[in-house]
Amino acid sequence: MWGIFLESLVIFQNYVGYHQNKFLFGIFLFFLLYLWLKEKNKICRALFVYVPTMMLILFFCPIFRKVFVALLDDAETYYRLLWLLQMSMVSAYGAVKLCSKYRKIGLVVMTIAVVACGSYVYKSEHITKAENWYHLPEEAVEVAELIDPEEGRVMAIVPSDLIYYIRQYSSRINMPYGREMLIARWDYYNDIYEAMEEAEVIETSSFVELTRAYGCNYVVLQNERELEEPLTDYGFTVYAQTENYLIYQDMELSK
Repeated sequence: MWGIFLESLVIFQNYVGYHQNKFLFGIFLFFLLYLWLKEKNKICRALFVYVPTMMLILFFCPIFRKVFVALLDDAETYYRLLWLLQMSMVSAYGAVKLCSKYRKIGLVVMTIAVVACGSYVYKSEHITKAENWYHLPEEAVEVAELIDPEEGRVMAIVPSDLIYYIRQYSSRINMPYGREMLIARWDYYNDIYEAMEEAEVIETSSFVELTRAYGCNYVVLQNERELEEPLTDYGFTVYAQTENYLIYQDMELSK
């Protein structure tokens, strides 16, 4: 049980940014305690006091974690319980309640506190400045716009580096596989993924059989991707090209 508790503690520390912006959790904890003492409204008390407190207790409870993992058969998503802490909502509501008589001063103080206790997000290797309103790589948007139909749906197979972005851009573009193939520990198998991504050189004949079996209207390949034979020899046409990708359309499926 002690080992399970320590594992939960590590997950919690990673979630709250223990080594960088751990003081933001301190702000949350301060206002949670303040609301325990001062909040009288039953609905607000349930939402901003009881729920986050209960989630904190359950998160660190070894028995609860064992039941959670056993029922869902997935230990990787346990950290998502911490989303229910509502840290920003509790902190914001607590700050407004505490500073209700001095709102302007309270706003300045809280702004300084949040900035001082946080960290500059663009220092993180996982965050980059947005290139467009979609907050997606510009070339991914360009590819998606080229194959996105005005009506109905299309099926497209794209390189793994585009999968996340295409599915965010449009629900009208279907793909024969998704992010499940990109998580190695999930150990999924998909024949067309193997042909597309795992082969050093794409075996064109068998690859085309698979794309047509899955009904892929478009095949998107990186410019340097090697094929044994050109797709144009199998009824495909070069539909469009971007800086790093070639987009092929299967004319057999377009008839």
